[in-house]
Amino acid sequence: MKYLKLLLHIKQPSSAMLLDIALILSIIPHLFVMKFAMILYVVISLIFIVKQKKSSQYFLMAIGFVAIGVTFFNNYNFSSFSKMQFFVSFVSSLLIYAISLQRLSRITNFYIQISPMLLMLLAFFFFNTITMLIYALVVLYVFVLLMIWSRMKTTLLHVIKLNTQLFIISLPMVALLFMVFPRISFEKAQFGFSADQYSISGYDGKMSVTSNEVRLSGKIVMEVYFKDENISSSELYFRGSTLYNYNSMQWKKSSFKSKERLQSRGKIVEYDVVLYPHSNSWIYALDIPISSIKDATLNFDYTITSKKPIIDIKRYRLKSALEHNIYAKDLTEALKVDELESKKTYEKLKGIKLQDVDSYKKAQMLVSFFKNQELKYSLKPTNIDTSDFLDSFLFEAKNGYCVHFSSAFAQSARLLGIPSRVVTGFKANKKNMFKNYLIVKESDAHAWVELYLGKRGWVRFDPTTTALYENSSQTLTQNTQSSESKTTLFQRANLYYMYVKYIINSWVLNYDRLKQMKILDDLLNDTIYLLKFILSFLLLVVVSMTLFFVIRSSTCRDELECEMRKVLKILKKRNLIKSNSESMDSFLIKSQSELGVSLQNINELYHKIKYSNENIDIKSLKNEIKRFSDIMH
Repeated sequence: MKYLKLLLHIKQPSSAMLLDIALILSIIPHLFVMKFAMILYVVISLIFIVKQKKSSQYFLMAIGFVAIGVTFFNNYNFSSFSKMQFFVSFVSSLLIYAISLQRLSRITNFYIQISPMLLMLLAFFFFNTITMLIYALVVLYVFVLLMIWSRMKTTLLHVIKLNTQLFIISLPMVALLFMVFPRISFEKAQFGFSADQYSISGYDGKMSVTSNEVRLSGKIVMEVYFKDENISSSELYFRGSTLYNYNSMQWKKSSFKSKERLQSRGKIVEYDVVLYPHSNSWIYALDIPISSIKDATLNFDYTITSKKPIIDIKRYRLKSALEHNIYAKDLTEALKVDELESKKTYEKLKGIKLQDVDSYKKAQMLVSFFKNQELKYSLKPTNIDTSDFLDSFLFEAKNGYCVHFSSAFAQSARLLGIPSRVVTGFKANKKNMFKNYLIVKESDAHAWVELYLGKRGWVRFDPTTTALYENSSQTLTQNTQSSESKTTLFQRANLYYMYVKYIINSWVLNYDRLKQMKILDDLLNDTIYLLKFILSFLLLVVVSMTLFFVIRSSTCRDELECEMRKVLKILKKRNLIKSNSESMDSFLIKSQSELGVSLQNINELYHKIKYSNENIDIKSLKNEIKRFSDIMH
């Protein structure tokens, strides 16, 4: 605290100190994208600059040359110069290299003075996040503060207050300019680069049935924002791919494509999705999508695939029919099953197959059959014989996760003569939903089954919900429903934070020409919207002006006068008020006579500091004022 106090009262900082602060702040974002060699060079440069080893300039030059060489020419060929990422990374590294050498030489010129601004601009090519936006605003605040401080011979505390006033008073105008300033829309504009790491995002067009353990990850795959909040937990199925062919413990997509017909029965939902890179082509949509997006295809089975792998964050808007019937003409692929492969299961299901009931009732009997087997949900399946999976899973191992349940259910349905297919994607958890905002995680990756039931068409069945938790008599469905409301304080706080971040991202980072034109259209055609806009702007002006005057009233431009205000405030409580025509000397003498308390030392110190050429420390006056305050209280 002592050093902070000293810093706040520095009046004349050196230009080198201010420049170093600006440079450090502008280099920090680059450290997160630099290779190890360049980070090591920055650390070595900092040590040399702090120790002022000018004689080491040539040595530092050689180290920097090697660091740049190792960083770039070992990982790229010359054809990579056409890539924006390589170019910007290379330019930023060269700039940092030049800055370090110039700071070591202690020569300050125009180029090094503008380098902090250049580094911050280059940083925006690497980051397109709300964190970077907040950091940039903080850095902008500090840059302006340093500029004012370098030109005003006053304390840092005073400069902070003045700078804060300037920022606060400019808020309404900045907000207005942000809303109305013309936006230029580029069809393929993408700030930031392709992700170095990809989320798993479910299944890659196939599903392997193994006895391997599964480890769930909390990594976010999608953020979804619904237009309507009224979405139930049972509707949060996000479709990725449909699998028909089962062979050698693996489900695959069918090469045969039979166009299906969707008949919506009401409840259409519209929603926005932020899909994080996963290096595959799947576009996840709420079951069942009735629209597609640009550069993607709505397939015959109502899955959506991108024309290119998803290597950048993808934002899209879709509509889905939550109540629907899907009808198919050719079901050959959905009936293929080897009846001789799982003899025990076939014998057990023969009684259901022979019953004279429709396919829907047979499907319900199959669900009951799975429940009666008391199968347990486990991410660490044991005793599963992969050579005879169906019999082993249902009658021996009796444990597994969604892959095992969906595979067994789909095969069992085919043994009953009911067409089936496996659907992979995500089953979102409503505990990760705040208002109409939903987070979908890797741990929500799921597989379920669709059965073709005559006039009903394809109907979703989730056999995993028939499972029991280990050491429990409750089904997975019952446990899920009871736990959805049980979230910790940290989880709720994190969800709220993600919600706020999403809203800011949507309205600030992704505020484009289309959104701007929509707002303009609403302002011109919706009177209530216009009134809300005007009132919101006026409220922002009032809040801004209020904060401005509050900070201004507490700002002392002269430290000496600020200290004397404390004395005048104490005397005012004793009904001793100084008039504008009255000198400080005569007022203090009069007050001393009225109170019977000596104010002579304060009077003398005040006038010596203010009018004499002697270099008197104001600290002595502060001590006298404190002593006077203690006496009066």
